[in-house]
Amino acid sequence: MFLVSACLAGLNTRYDGTNCCKRYFKSLVAQGKALPVCPEQLGGLPTPREPVELVRGDGKSVLNGRAKAIGKKSGKNYTQNLLRGTDEVLKIAAMLKIKKAFLKDGSPSCGSSYIKVGNKKNKGKGVTAAALINAGIKVLSDDIMETL
Repeated sequence: MFLVSACLAGLNTRYDGTNCCKRYFKSLVAQGKALPVCPEQLGGLPTPREPVELVRGDGKSVLNGRAKAIGKKSGKNYTQNLLRGTDEVLKIAAMLKIKKAFLKDGSPSCGSSYIKVGNKKNKGKGVTAAALINAGIKVLSDDIMETL
């Protein structure tokens, strides 16, 4: 079993209340081979919610206390929400002995190879992706399925 960003499995968990469903992941969840998670919801954020971006670094920097997760419109600090959601995903991963996760690139939580800041793709990891990697879990982009 592996983890997958809930939005990739067709759940309306994105900041704007939509999903970015990929049939492959939806099928694996339906077969019980993958577990959908949304770190931002697990961290207490509602759906829909204000878009959040990482400021002064990527997820690794947030974990080290050097960067923050800030609301794009309000400037509100959502760092604790992303950290709380990350902790919950780590608990799930440990409980199920997860070794692999497919996460939605671009997300401040799930970005596996880049995060979006403004309209730019910045190289780096989201908060949850960085924490899963630190825990020894292989984190892959949802885009990898297009190359298989």
